[in-house]
Amino acid sequence: MEQKPLKDFIIECAEAKSLNIEKIYSLTGIPRHYLNAIFAGEWHKLPAAPYARGYLKKLDSALGLSNDHLWQLYKEEAKLAASGPEDRLPINRFAIKAANKKWVWLALLVILFGAYGILNFDRFLGIPEIIVLDPLETNVISHFANYALIGKINPKDKFYINGEEVYVDQDGNFHEPYSLQPGTNNFELVAKRFLGKETKVQKQIIYQPTQ
Repeated sequence: MEQKPLKDFIIECAEAKSLNIEKIYSLTGIPRHYLNAIFAGEWHKLPAAPYARGYLKKLDSALGLSNDHLWQLYKEEAKLAASGPEDRLPINRFAIKAANKKWVWLALLVILFGAYGILNFDRFLGIPEIIVLDPLETNVISHFANYALIGKINPKDKFYINGEEVYVDQDGNFHEPYSLQPGTNNFELVAKRFLGKETKVQKQIIYQPTQ
């Protein structure tokens, strides 16, 4: 028997519990645009695998499913590619046979490394930038306990929130969910460049539970 699409399975589970996207958002804090993508089966719109798995685990809990159940179905449907052994060409396929050409390649490598250093000067010595998309303001009020800090940095920089290193995807995007405590929640976002230069951004989220 052919297995039904994952989005249809999720929709059926949600309907069985009388849950819509807004109610699931309130329960899990999963950003609405990702919930919309999940319910539409638009898996390419989800973030990097570690974040997608985290969101699906929260959805498991909201729908009363076993832990990682949706993640396993997601992997089957989305067919996540696992990197295999590196393909290698035959050792001598493009080997340079003329020994007197070696110095030419050596000189070329020196030139390339010099050009690389010049072109990447800002990458090593510049001041890193942090773009925070949510929250945009320095101080915000939230009526939901679950809140995700969303933004972008240079993927070559190290990134920390409240002293803990945070994963960013290959484009430098980050989506870091937090469970807020009632009252003021302070967040310090820090991006560090290769040789130690850093940028700090302060965000304050005031959690006011709805009555």
